[in-house]
Amino acid sequence: MSNPSKQKGTRFETEIANFLRASGFDTWRMAQTGHDDQGDIGGLRDFAIEARNRKRLELAKNVDDANDRARAKGCRYGVTIMKRVSRPIEDSYVCMDLATFNELLLHLYDMDDSGFCAT
Repeated sequence: MSNPSKQKGTRFETEIANFLRASGFDTWRMAQTGHDDQGDIGGLRDFAIEARNRKRLELAKNVDDANDRARAKGCRYGVTIMKRVSRPIEDSYVCMDLATFNELLLHLYDMDDSGFCAT
């Protein structure tokens, strides 16, 4: 691989997968598939993860891309993980839109749409 930007991105994707795997998640770096791309990290059935290792943080574009990947994958949550410059992998940012965050909270807390815990 001769493209330095591509190498940097691949390395970051691998670091994310390894970090999550060290916590017990069966994750791996996914191959790019073009138009029907389902994200950069595989193994988390409810999540499509877009990894970004760039100097400039483009929140709107990155979150939109993650949501596109979630739709292509047919899963609930699109998130983007963005590398912080000169910081270790665990200091990376994880970003999603408020609607996705709300859906995640409803699911985690087993709540119905009214905000009350299901019985």
